[in-house]
Amino acid sequence: MTELAITTTRGTAAAQEPCVWILESGEDNEGGSIKGVYTDRDLAADDFLDLVRDLARYTRLDVDRSGEDPDTGDLYVHGGCDWISLTRYAVTTRRQLR
Repeated sequence: MTELAITTTRGTAAAQEPCVWILESGEDNEGGSIKGVYTDRDLAADDFLDLVRDLARYTRLDVDRSGEDPDTGDLYVHGGCDWISLTRYAVTTRRQLR
């Protein structure tokens, strides 16, 4: 993966609520760790690609699944037992009414 196609979720209800993008990496069945938190997906793009490149270089990552969620813009790469994800999470800005 050498290029990241940047898309937006403009026009959807999800795009209107405040959010953060969380970059994570880890191993299947062993969990993962947060590598960064971003206010915008574009800000995270370079770090996402750097993680993919590093993983490919040091572990000989053979990507068996990768993609983008068309509704949220979430990104993921999976190879062997290693994974990297960039996921959108809504930010709570006020207490929910019950």
